[in-house]
Amino acid sequence: MDPYPYLRLLSTGRSLNCNLLTRKISKYIHKDISSKAIRRVFLDFFVKDHEHTFVRSSPVVPFCDPTVPFVNAGMNQFKSIFLGTQSPHFTRVSNSQKCIRVGGKHNDLNIVGQDGYHHTFFEMLGNWSFGDYFKEDACKMAWKLLTQVYKIPPSRLYVTYFGGDEKMRLKSDMETFDIWRTIGVKENRILPFTAKDNFWEMGITGPCGPCTEIHFDHLGTVSRSNFVNKNLHDLTEIWNLVFIQYNRLPDGSIISLPKKHVDTGLGLERLCCALQGKSSTYDTDLFDYLINAIEKNCSSIPKYAGKFGENDWNNVDTSYRVLADHLRMLTVCLADGIIPEQNQKLRRIIRKCFLLSETVFGKEKGLVKELSNYVVENLGDTYPEMEKNAYQVHQILDYEEEIYNSIRLAAKKDWQKLASSEKNLPNIDHLDITPSFIKAFRELNALKPLEIDGDLAHRLYDTHGFDSEGIEQLAQVLNIKFSPSTFTEKMEEIKLKSKSGRQISMNPIVNDLANNLEKTDDFEKYAYNTNYEFSEIEAKVLQIIEKDNLVNKIKNGTSCSLLLDKTNLYCEAGGQEADRGKIKFQNSVFNIELVKNINGLIFHKGFFKGDSLEVGSTGTVSIDRDFRLGNMRNHTSAHLLNAAIKQIKTATCQKSSKVTHQYVNLDVSVFGPKLNFEDIVKVEEIISKVINDKLEVRVSTTDSQGLYSFDQITLIPGEVYPENEIRVIEIADGSEFVSREPCCGTHVHNTADLEDFCVVSLKSLGRSTTSLHGVSGDRAKLARKNAEELAEDIEVFKKSVAEHLDTPDMLEMGILSLKKRLNFDINESSILPYVYKTQTLKELNNIGKQIKDKGNDDLKNFICMEMQDALKSNIEKTNSNTKYLVHYLRSSMMLESVPLHAATAMCSEMPVIIIAYSDDMVKARCCVPKDLQSDDFNAENWLKETVAPIFKSRTTPQKLQDGVFVSNMKPQKVHVQDWHHLLAESIESAKKYINEKI
Repeated sequence: MDPYPYLRLLSTGRSLNCNLLTRKISKYIHKDISSKAIRRVFLDFFVKDHEHTFVRSSPVVPFCDPTVPFVNAGMNQFKSIFLGTQSPHFTRVSNSQKCIRVGGKHNDLNIVGQDGYHHTFFEMLGNWSFGDYFKEDACKMAWKLLTQVYKIPPSRLYVTYFGGDEKMRLKSDMETFDIWRTIGVKENRILPFTAKDNFWEMGITGPCGPCTEIHFDHLGTVSRSNFVNKNLHDLTEIWNLVFIQYNRLPDGSIISLPKKHVDTGLGLERLCCALQGKSSTYDTDLFDYLINAIEKNCSSIPKYAGKFGENDWNNVDTSYRVLADHLRMLTVCLADGIIPEQNQKLRRIIRKCFLLSETVFGKEKGLVKELSNYVVENLGDTYPEMEKNAYQVHQILDYEEEIYNSIRLAAKKDWQKLASSEKNLPNIDHLDITPSFIKAFRELNALKPLEIDGDLAHRLYDTHGFDSEGIEQLAQVLNIKFSPSTFTEKMEEIKLKSKSGRQISMNPIVNDLANNLEKTDDFEKYAYNTNYEFSEIEAKVLQIIEKDNLVNKIKNGTSCSLLLDKTNLYCEAGGQEADRGKIKFQNSVFNIELVKNINGLIFHKGFFKGDSLEVGSTGTVSIDRDFRLGNMRNHTSAHLLNAAIKQIKTATCQKSSKVTHQYVNLDVSVFGPKLNFEDIVKVEEIISKVINDKLEVRVSTTDSQGLYSFDQITLIPGEVYPENEIRVIEIADGSEFVSREPCCGTHVHNTADLEDFCVVSLKSLGRSTTSLHGVSGDRAKLARKNAEELAEDIEVFKKSVAEHLDTPDMLEMGILSLKKRLNFDINESSILPYVYKTQTLKELNNIGKQIKDKGNDDLKNFICMEMQDALKSNIEKTNSNTKYLVHYLRSSMMLESVPLHAATAMCSEMPVIIIAYSDDMVKARCCVPKDLQSDDFNAENWLKETVAPIFKSRTTPQKLQDGVFVSNMKPQKVHVQDWHHLLAESIESAKKYINEKI
């Protein structure tokens, strides 16, 4: 019975009840077989038929390996097993690993799209044996899968093996040669090659071994043995079987390993090309759905024609390939939680897609996000995290596109300004123009170098952040020479210098101790019961360091550091501050103020009280319980806060955290709308429920293999976790809330032990990042108690407002005093919940506005009353018996803003000048009815010729309002000591003027 019926089914494209189910598969190529079927057949072959354990793909950025920026091979997650630092969880493993190659030794970024088989993202099918089977079984299984299951004719396959190396003193791997010959491969298709092609090494030292490669001939017409490993696109390696059997020592010698391993990698893209009969991977179904999606969403440009090189004269087909390739890569990265602002390679690729979308495909916005859906749909069933995190992918793409568009718009404006002053500047709309590009352009344009050598290239990299591709674009725009190899050589030179000069700066004494003493045993720092009773331990003083010197004895009142053989105190790590405590000796005590870990040695810095203390003394070490408990509560709170924010905002990233016994500080980036008041209300509701639900805080220990197996785990991008002894802190309610993080800090046993939690401050740290401070336990209770007391005081104040409206200054002082209580330092006892503080500030502002409005209404009434009195007693007549009024508005002294129009409106039938004085500023308004206007007398002249010059001010242009011509004098500062005599002079001048003119 056929164990892979769906392979045949998918190759025919028909249903199971089809009569063609028994039809033989094509002798040569399964042109209609899908990539999903190919992947599934591979995994089933090893998992179901050959007892391998399926291990899901690790994220594309390694958790525990700082040596590579991306996972670039299937073996990355098993590196510790090969190095011998971990024991394998399973002896036979198989998977499909997501891989990315955009830098370092395997850098395919700059040639993507130019040919039919280079990619930034690809899938590596693999099977591994960790001390189980070896060469013979590996070769037999691989040959069987290719020739009997996938039905590839042996006439299309060639195998290579290690032909020996004199320098390494290794003979030819004739064992592998004999295995292939026994299997049935013809001798003229079993080809020896040098170490360059057929010897695998992890690094300069460490595990290594010969490998055998299987190559596929796309033509398959005549024997082409002579063309294997000649970089032909139609004769390519598809599977590499590595036999890890040696260990290279630091002196360069090679010895056998006690256990032998198998590590194989079969490229899915190349295998699909072989089975689907395609010459380019972009023609397989791994890409054609995406190219079709681009065509569907961009109907205004020509359809993809599969042209390369000179045939693709307008680079449209190349752009299709680049966009399709990069879309797969960026979608996978974002779904795996990689943050562009912390991975500039990823950010450049995303921006390159935005640029192509705009300049080639005519879409200014939204295309990349839309096309990411197709990638998720195609790969989501294989890699479930892609479907799960699709919304996160969308949020980050929206955020990145908004930033990119604003940067590009600003850069375009700068370029246009530059173009207006520089002649013959090229049109560079097709390039990724940023402010950095323009700065670099100006710098090079001023220098006018004949070429960009390695030193200048590094300067552009170091100053403006340019990689080789960006420098090449600059060189093209300026029409100067640049060889990328010179840049690469310079970067390697700088790296070597950096490595040779990178020494840990350490006190020589401490350095000597670190080389000669065992690491301090601090396992007891995690030992405490559910009542948070911290056991005391007996410890021996190994060394005493006073003023950077080793001493054998100290006296009373000495500040120094003690090195013990063991400790139960926590030293600063994972953002959590170090413990405090003390060491009791027979007749003395050492108060510990700081605990510091230097290369595994833990030093206790503090102050000694007693007769004397000698090296070798034994004392009892105890922890400051309240201090530690405060740290534990706040550290658990940090995890809850991070998880709650992620629950409501989805696309978030912890930037940093600080945990003290007083508070927790969490800086978090949110890709989308920033955290606001309503969000904090929701976050506190979530955390309050978690506390009330009394959830267990589970702690487990795993290694890097186990860490990869966790689902929904929160990691800090860029953080490198240890390979072994990784503590995972987990809090989950069984439904929506999950907090799961690797963490070396100390935590409470149950969320109920937090007692309470609240956010006390929220501060923006730029476009995406927000800094939050929170408190738990007694500090949270204190914040709420402070809020209750302040609320009571505000209620008392509100009741007194109505009684004191006649003294607005006193009320304003009261509001100011209450507002001052909203300002506090995070360590002070006057802390308040952020939610309450925000609501209270709004309430106090409203009360202040009401008082001001009420006061203004009352003062306006004063103006009305004053004007009524003035109209009764201060109206004067000219020689022609024309009534007029020139008046200083005394009530203006009490107003912040004086409404002069309200005063003049009360005497609209006569000429009037009203003068006001408030806060050392004088202003005036003049109105003259239309029927009294003449060339000799009008509102503007009256004010301009009399009042304005006395106060050294000027008038505004004359205008008509409701049949009355109006002129205003601009406010002018007048010192109070000059006010009275200037006022008298202005009034007298105004009266004299109107009497002369009318």
